[in-house]
Amino acid sequence: MAKILETNLCRINYSDSLEELSNATVKLLQNKIVEYKKLFNIEFDEQIIVNYFDDLEEFREFIYKIRGERVSLPKYAKGTYDDGMVNACIEPDTQLKRLYTASHELFHILYMKYILKNDYSNRIVWYDEGMAQFISGEKDKYADEEKFKRFYLKVKENTKIIPNLNNLKHGNSFCNDEYNGYDLSYLSVRYLNEILNSEDFKKLMSDFSTIKEYGNNLIYRMFDYYDLKFECNKRIKWN
Repeated sequence: MAKILETNLCRINYSDSLEELSNATVKLLQNKIVEYKKLFNIEFDEQIIVNYFDDLEEFREFIYKIRGERVSLPKYAKGTYDDGMVNACIEPDTQLKRLYTASHELFHILYMKYILKNDYSNRIVWYDEGMAQFISGEKDKYADEEKFKRFYLKVKENTKIIPNLNNLKHGNSFCNDEYNGYDLSYLSVRYLNEILNSEDFKKLMSDFSTIKEYGNNLIYRMFDYYDLKFECNKRIKWN
């Protein structure tokens, strides 16, 4: 990383090729931190550190150094929130398509600090990842019902087996040829947002036992709900 972009809100260390993304990230975080303060009911005045790499090997070596060992990172991992920093590897040609990586990882940072109290044993991966996608803005395009319907039908078509959400951990159990854990997590959280009132949806963030209860069978209810909503002719049949 050769350049630095710094404001009171954030410090972005970035590779030369990612200047456009870095400038856009400042504007994004200015808006998102207001939303996150309200969501978490916090006064947050810390400077957010963002590290953008355009080289995958350099990114992975950086993460290994932070973690103190050459831990295994899933092949799909191109964003982390180690040491309270947003870290990401971004391809320059598609950099603005990854804009919401920063707000996604920042959600993880704040959720870990203010809700999980830095206790990783409390982390329920499907919920954390689903919320990060739902809240960060990366799925805002699916506010359009027709776009969301197409997305849902594609996920449904590509889901070969139905996992227990609570068993999803990063690695092959999260994304594989039989399902995509990110997509299923997002759909599950979106479904919860539709069936719960806003107060209960917000309270759920810190109700770990209820989240786990939902995780046992929520995915079946989610598919049934959207199949009915979109009047799917070919509804999933459960064993």
